Amino acid sequence: MTAKTEIIERLGETAVLLPSLIGDALAANDRIKLRLTLLQESVAQAQMPSHEPRNFNHDRRAVGLDDSALDALVTGARQLSPGSFVMPGVRALLDGLRSDLRQMLAPLAAADRRANEPFADRVAAAQASLPLADDDQINLQEIEALTTTVRRGERDSVHLLVMDLHKAINRLAAETAVEILDGAHVHALNERDRQSVRAFMRGLNRTVPLAFGHPGLDTTAVRSAGRLTIQNDIGTTDAHVLVIHVDANAVTVTYTDNHRPRAEFFMALFEERGIVWSPLAEQRGDGLEEDVFYLLTGHRVSDDGRDCDRFLEFLGSRIVFLIDWNKARKALQVFVGKNAAIDLLTWTARNDYGHRAFLELGGVDLIFDAVSRAAAGRIRYGARLDEALGAAECTEFLQHVLRDTSQGLAAGRSARLIRDEIQAELARRFETAESSALTVLVRHLGLSRMLAGAIVDLLATPRLTTLADRQALASRAKQIEEKADRLTVAAREVTARIRDAGALRPLIDEIENTTDALEDCTFLLSLVPEPDVVALDLAPLVRLAGIVVDSISHLVRAVETASRLPQGQRADAVVSLQATDAVVTAERSADAAMRDTFAAFVGLPSGDARALVLGLEIARTLETATDHLSHAALALRDRVLEELSA
Repeated sequence: MTAKTEIIERLGETAVLLPSLIGDALAANDRIKLRLTLLQESVAQAQMPSHEPRNFNHDRRAVGLDDSALDALVTGARQLSPGSFVMPGVRALLDGLRSDLRQMLAPLAAADRRANEPFADRVAAAQASLPLADDDQINLQEIEALTTTVRRGERDSVHLLVMDLHKAINRLAAETAVEILDGAHVHALNERDRQSVRAFMRGLNRTVPLAFGHPGLDTTAVRSAGRLTIQNDIGTTDAHVLVIHVDANAVTVTYTDNHRPRAEFFMALFEERGIVWSPLAEQRGDGLEEDVFYLLTGHRVSDDGRDCDRFLEFLGSRIVFLIDWNKARKALQVFVGKNAAIDLLTWTARNDYGHRAFLELGGVDLIFDAVSRAAAGRIRYGARLDEALGAAECTEFLQHVLRDTSQGLAAGRSARLIRDEIQAELARRFETAESSALTVLVRHLGLSRMLAGAIVDLLATPRLTTLADRQALASRAKQIEEKADRLTVAAREVTARIRDAGALRPLIDEIENTTDALEDCTFLLSLVPEPDVVALDLAPLVRLAGIVVDSISHLVRAVETASRLPQGQRADAVVSLQATDAVVTAERSADAAMRDTFAAFVGLPSGDARALVLGLEIARTLETATDHLSHAALALRDRVLEELSA
């Protein structure tokens, strides 16, 4: 679509020069950013000369600075005294800075003299205030005055001026564009340029709905100095700039950001895309402003035009994920760690969900509201969400939030419905956390049942088999107990994240005590000498051990059905309560079997004291196991009734 704007008509002959002036101004902007980065890096190198200096050869060529003498600025920087430096070539760098500022002002002066006057005054003041740098010497305060990105009252800096000039040039480029190509404001493009811009806009337009109305992402393109320059404003942040140069099938991406983590995130979006990035150097200079900016240059060469266009399309599709990125990261960090928050944002970008919908629906408040409604009483005071749910479970929940907010808003679903679904999901995950603890206990009980069954088999064998067999069982029981202990730890870790888990803790403890009692039983069996085996009446012990097996089986059924609450049917609660009652009844039967065992062993000949003691102790461990199982069943019964009342 071609549309001459009023300003083009008003400009007359000067308008013919505007596309070239705008392109030159954008190129000057790139050079200034690199010059300021060189100053900051030189300070860092002078203060820490033992560090390997960064090589800026590629960065220089990317912005059109062919003077190799600039390389010595960083490598040759030396600290003369605290806050004072000598930098070879810094005076020439500052002279270039004066020229670049003049070049950035040129299109504004050509377009509208009145609108240009404030910038003309600021440029003149900036040029006049540039350090003299006699003998290539400069101090830290002079560098700070040039590079600061923080606006404080009337204080100005070259960097602040350049950011404002850049925004004004972007506005001018959009107002004076002679054509709008797929949403981009373009100037003087050839046919190959148009294909490249279309590819970039194809990607941008595919993901721009994920911004959900946030301002920004306006694109301008111009041919200047023999190459295509594509500019995108990336939202409204001053220091956040993306400039793309396309020369034949080579793409150079120049990106500036005042947030290092976001710059690293941006690079990570292009893994395995064939782009080579310049190092993202840490600004180490003591005394430099915290809000320094980071300049990043990426270079990619394609085999043909189609591959180049595919990359431009992908590049255009990634920009939306930078808008409000730092705000989203801070919101997610309330619930998970910093690295986990960045991983979540990387995940949303790779799956084309984004984070803007999450912020639109409240961000931190959205999740806090879900916690207060769905998890009240389940989280300990002061506990972070990943501590309450577990890191993996919390990550999955936040992925659910980011995905469903994006897809929900895109589908036109109401904010209230999306919030309700998030609350339901969080409630389900807390219930799942409790269910997972019960599932671990079922596995633990399975080990106990295995051990109790082995004891029954041994007791039912005439003369308790051989001493070697009994010792082998004791050794195996020790291994089973160690495995069960690991399951106990896992169950306790889960319940530690649940605030209202009072009934679960004694349940875990009593099941652990059951396994310990059975392991003690196998140990005592391994101590019975061969001659004493004949003296023992095994029938009461076999009956007692069988009760233990039955009791464990009932408790397994009770825990399994309880793990399905409250999602399950009321019938599950009934089955669980019936099974717990069976465990308690079994404990009474064990008491009776214990008395029968005592009666049988007391009738042993008086000379068999060793057999009597061991027999009674073995019986005691088995009866103790049923006591622990009964206590576990009663604790589970309390939990089931609590769920039913809720």
